Amino acid sequence: MALFTYIPSKVDIEISGYKVSGHTEVSFQLDNPQFTTVKGIRGRNTRIRSKNSSGVLTLGILQTSPTNDLLSEILKKDLQYGTGRLVIKIKDQSGSSLFFCDEAYIAGFPALSFSDKAGTRTWTINCLTVPLDQLVVGGNYKPVFDLF
Repeated sequence: MALFTYIPSKVDIEISGYKVSGHTEVSFQLDNPQFTTVKGIRGRNTRIRSKNSSGVLTLGILQTSPTNDLLSEILKKDLQYGTGRLVIKIKDQSGSSLFFCDEAYIAGFPALSFSDKAGTRTWTINCLTVPLDQLVVGGNYKPVFDLF
């Protein structure tokens, strides 16, 4: 028997040493697939590996979170001085997923909206290079009992 548990609050996100609070969602997508098929003659195909490991991290932050102020300030300083290189670490404490990038920057300000309900600010962070040995798309499988 197995126990599957996902606890969103146990996903730790750190941006350049700052522990992100108020996140509602986070996603990362590489810009290119790691392999593409090249069609050959006589039905013989092959594959080509892409060494490009850039991608886009999307971070949903509650409108009320002070993290929005921090990200706004980082972006403003980057626009002014060009010093906005970020180190990002994400770890799912209730599973095995892991993400690391030390060459990231905020793409721009998120849409600004106000309504009668607390909303979310969606930040886009571009990652120039993601070390693929530090990218783990894992699960939340935890055995109920230890076999050994």
